[in-house]
Amino acid sequence: MPSHAPTEAAKPHTVLVVDDDRDSADALCELLGLLGFSTLVAYGGEEGVAVALRERPPFAILDLHMPRVGGVLACTRIRQQVAGGEMKLVALTGSDQAIDREAAQLAGFDHFMVKPVMVGALLRLLQPAV
Repeated sequence: MPSHAPTEAAKPHTVLVVDDDRDSADALCELLGLLGFSTLVAYGGEEGVAVALRERPPFAILDLHMPRVGGVLACTRIRQQVAGGEMKLVALTGSDQAIDREAAQLAGFDHFMVKPVMVGALLRLLQPAV
């Protein structure tokens, strides 16, 4: 089960996972935990924005395709806040379409990953947090 960090600023090895698919979010949190990271989880974009701005983790992984507030809109909202400028944001999606890559880049994502997550690639992205 995903852990939740204290409400003060998140530790340098904390990763926020935002995905409306609870099983996917929980599985990614579990994987990150096995790799030595602390995790925060949100099961929707709106909740993800709130957690990101409250906890200020160094990394957040946001699913692009969520109802109501998708990853692109969530990223934009995070980037509009002062605390969101320092956060490394990773777009995660099940489709590797050019339109998704372009939208992610325009929204301000730092990285783009396609499901299923490749552990080695994920570790390279999160390396500065370790």
